[in-house]
Amino acid sequence: MAGSEAFNAGLEVVLEALSSRLISGGSLKAPASILDTLCQSKALGRAVPSQVPSTAHRLAPDPAPPSPVSAPASAPASAPASGRERVGPPKAPKNPRFIFPQIPESSGEEASEQGLAAIRDAVLPCTLCPQLAATRIHAVFGEGAAAADLMLLGEAPGLEDDRAGHPFAGEAGALLDRMLIAMGLSRPQVYLTSVLKCRPDMPADDPSSRPPTFDELSKCAPYLAAQIAIVKPKVIVAMGAGAMRALFGSTETVGKLRSHWHDLQGIPVMPTFHPSYLIRNQSNTEKRKVWEDLLQVMERLGYGISEKQRGFFKPRAGA
Repeated sequence: MAGSEAFNAGLEVVLEALSSRLISGGSLKAPASILDTLCQSKALGRAVPSQVPSTAHRLAPDPAPPSPVSAPASAPASAPASGRERVGPPKAPKNPRFIFPQIPESSGEEASEQGLAAIRDAVLPCTLCPQLAATRIHAVFGEGAAAADLMLLGEAPGLEDDRAGHPFAGEAGALLDRMLIAMGLSRPQVYLTSVLKCRPDMPADDPSSRPPTFDELSKCAPYLAAQIAIVKPKVIVAMGAGAMRALFGSTETVGKLRSHWHDLQGIPVMPTFHPSYLIRNQSNTEKRKVWEDLLQVMERLGYGISEKQRGFFKPRAGA
């Protein structure tokens, strides 16, 4: 495949993910140069505006068509059977269940690097969540092999990730690196990212975190869907309850979800504890739980597992 064809194939995947946001009522802001490239690669099913602001494009869904039949203003509303007057539409639930967007079909085996680069160029200046854009230090896109068999997924960047601009940074990242080495892997061989690309706004020096809101997940998840489509992981490891909540709308704890496979639109997902949990809970019992989850991942991917690996963090005989 020629370079330009590969690039266009990668961009087609990006457009599919971003289109799903537009259809559902979202929007996208990115530098004009990026969106010009995207729109020239493939139209989003509508005409591209001939004039846009020089600093940014804003793509918005087409306005909803008018209702085919409208009741005359003078026509009285029919009363419900109970005789009580109806007051407005029912209210939406306070905590709606988030549904992960459809992962788009990808094409072009040679377009992985170019496709990820195009999404990254849209993510880094993203302002869809103004509060997060105003308080972040870096948007944390993701890194690793563009065609990795294994994707490791967190919920959102933490304080160290935000400062470094890399996923799984700091002490938790160093522990994750050791976990990968124990599996016979390294960062360049896997793909690391998170559902949210910006740290949920917290005071600058506060290391704690808050879960993403429904609105934040809805705006950011299409980026992840496009990443998954391009990387095409054979297995995803969801690290922490927040990652499982974003992927499946789950409200269960990791302790209940782990050790069992879950299916994300045909991709097997293994939930396990986030490395930060193991920093707080350093008993071999908890480490063994995570390692057992990773052993299942290794088996699913067809990796050879030594007896030494199988014995990691097991209680010693007579202990």
